Amino acid sequence: MLKDHSQLQLSLSPYQGLYDAIIPADHLLRRIKENIDFSFVNPMLRKQYCENFGRPAKEPEMMFKLLFLKKAVRSF
Repeated sequence: MLKDHSQLQLSLSPYQGLYDAIIPADHLLRRIKENIDFSFVNPMLRKQYCENFGRPAKEPEMMFKLLFLKKAVRSF
């Protein structure tokens, strides 16, 4: 069961400033975040999740990003 976008909450981390200070602007992770749009994942996989039954699933977009990151970091 996927979460409805009305259920999602924006979480602002108190560590955002620390993230900006520690990770260089030209770092691979920043470039991935700025240049790749992963928003296609949720609509593509929505029909694979039941709307009424089961526990709320992790967002497919987040899971895809984790797999992408795992593959990207291993290749360097």
